[in-house]
Amino acid sequence: MGRVVVLWAAPRSVSTAFEKAFSRRPSTRIVHEPFTDCYYFSENARSRRYGRQPDRLGYGPAAAIDEIYGCAAPLVFVKDLAFQAEPYVPDEFLAAATNTFIVRRPRVVLRSLRGLKPDFTEEEFGFEPLARLLRHVVEDLSQEPVVVEGDRFREAPEVQLRRYCERIGVDFDSRMLSWPDGRIRAWAPHERESQAKWHRTLETSTRIIPPEPAGHVDIRPEEADVVRRAEKVYAELQGYML
Repeated sequence: MGRVVVLWAAPRSVSTAFEKAFSRRPSTRIVHEPFTDCYYFSENARSRRYGRQPDRLGYGPAAAIDEIYGCAAPLVFVKDLAFQAEPYVPDEFLAAATNTFIVRRPRVVLRSLRGLKPDFTEEEFGFEPLARLLRHVVEDLSQEPVVVEGDRFREAPEVQLRRYCERIGVDFDSRMLSWPDGRIRAWAPHERESQAKWHRTLETSTRIIPPEPAGHVDIRPEEADVVRRAEKVYAELQGYML
């Protein structure tokens, strides 16, 4: 196995499109959200939102790490949501990997997430876990933070990809900017419906789609504190953004 680069994400931050771009890079293998089954289906799951999958009960952190380390390629690019991985990912893995992050303005995330997971928890909103993971990587593991802003990536994909590649020490390839098929991979039966819903826009695309004009997002009373805390995280990460 070669070098491992991880993109830790907040939900709805264009992380899968960023992952798709890296899938087009030669000599690169993609691992898509290996900690999902730990979080939702394992014996130590933190949520049963999607029901039970008996065949995934034994899927724990070791299985997720084995999935990553089992890839044979000069570069292994892993994308996962920080909230799914944070309770499970071992320090030994984090210390050996290049850890990077992607985030988007909380109100934009909120607008997108509501339609897919209207009863999301604060943990699933993802900003606090992302911030804790970044602080751990920076303060305890002495790594330099690399943070992508999702809409900046959509506005200028080549500029952002070139900057990111330079920061992580790999070559940019122009093939990263387009694709004939937007699917990430064939989905397993237990994930097919959910993943198709979450990635519908990407799966019908052939390139990075520019962002829509920013609009007003109403904040419901029960969301106010969650959004306020997320906006503090976003402000904290701005100084690290490409």
